[in-house]
Amino acid sequence: MRKSLLLTGLMVGLVGVLFVTLPATRAALAQEPAGQPAATSVVTDTLAMSAIVTGTVVTEGPRLRVRAEPDLSSPIVARLVDGSVVDILGRDVSGRWLLVPTAVTATPYGWVSAAYVQAAVRGADLSVVAAAPAPTATATAVATVTPAGGTIPPTPPPPPGAKDGLVAKDTPAALPVSAAPGLYGKIAVPVFDENRKTYDVWLVNADGSGMRSVMEQASSPVLSYDGTMLAYRRWRVDDRGIVVANSDGSNPWRITDKLEDVLPSFSPDRTKVAFSTYRWGDRKNRLYYAWTDEQNRVAWEWGAGGHYGEDPYWALDGRIYFRVTRPERAVEELWSMDGATGDQQKLILITQSIRAPAVSPDVRTVAYMAFVGDNWEVFSLDLATRAVTQLTDDAAEDGLPTFSPNGDYIAFVSNRGGAWGLWRMAPDGSDVRLIATLPGPVDGRVEFEPDYLNNGWLEEQISWSP
Repeated sequence: MRKSLLLTGLMVGLVGVLFVTLPATRAALAQEPAGQPAATSVVTDTLAMSAIVTGTVVTEGPRLRVRAEPDLSSPIVARLVDGSVVDILGRDVSGRWLLVPTAVTATPYGWVSAAYVQAAVRGADLSVVAAAPAPTATATAVATVTPAGGTIPPTPPPPPGAKDGLVAKDTPAALPVSAAPGLYGKIAVPVFDENRKTYDVWLVNADGSGMRSVMEQASSPVLSYDGTMLAYRRWRVDDRGIVVANSDGSNPWRITDKLEDVLPSFSPDRTKVAFSTYRWGDRKNRLYYAWTDEQNRVAWEWGAGGHYGEDPYWALDGRIYFRVTRPERAVEELWSMDGATGDQQKLILITQSIRAPAVSPDVRTVAYMAFVGDNWEVFSLDLATRAVTQLTDDAAEDGLPTFSPNGDYIAFVSNRGGAWGLWRMAPDGSDVRLIATLPGPVDGRVEFEPDYLNNGWLEEQISWSP
């Protein structure tokens, strides 16, 4: 509702009072995924303002971050679209932060940088607000397992009679797959250039046609679920970290700045990228995420210090599947957690070896590679029946599985016949066929990089999207 600028009549001996109320159109708040961080504190101060003014978000593209507190280290609770109009409820003492409403029930108010909001009044004329009003109701989240930040998720004991560590519980309901049947789409794959001693990212159509290089000095590619975006690990000395771009490699946008950040995975709505990193001094793998529309190179943790884990795969049900290595017991485990909060962690599988887990579109099957005998093979885990099936059995190396958008096929890489190629098979391991011979190996060591950064194809992945 639009209110008008009212000017009281001049009265003898009294000062005219001007009440300003500009258009109060609510901001077109960008839809956030379920994975936004929760506010870390609860404030109870009340808000008192004589008038509500508005401002326009001006970021020249990226969405404006709304934080729980007026501090750059505070969690992001919402985003505002560039050009949107938002109510300004007040400012902090410094004048650098503005209090605005959000559309988030748990955190109905948040703080934005005043530098990116053009207000109709001077900042000094805004009321100083010590804290945002407390929400009238707070949702309660229930987690089955909530580990302390920075610790490996505790391992529950296997149930009596469990074999091969199959301890998955609470079978997920199958998600409907809307993708059309048939063989289609594009596959992103890392290829090592033996002459230049570095990786490049290549794309090839699902039928084997159209092999093309889309990004040099990059690896660990992943495509968004809709096929419009590509994320990868950048190896170039002056441009390291996780980068997002259009699926053809154009318009690259670096979102982290550490070469130790590896194996990115898009959230279903492609607003975030989860990845594992060993950027800490102890070189242990932790799970982090970053927003795809930010270039401030800030990575966010689930919990203080982050959760230990690697090989994250953000499934269509919103959960992230990842592995945890237990060197003290010589086992590896498959876990899942809520991609929104990092809570509700569930132990799914205890086994001797697991790498590159990939989840089917209906979230009923996890394909992965494991070391058996003296080489790598592809396996599948049925989340409904708990059955593990070995899908490949060849003297060559087989690995890095990924599902087609409709779940009709599994693609993987192999050096069968002495040359690395991209292969596909049915989800039960039948009908194995070569898609295309790759222009180089998938396994390689980047020149002039330390050993802890050079893990070859065991720190790679492939991705298939429409």
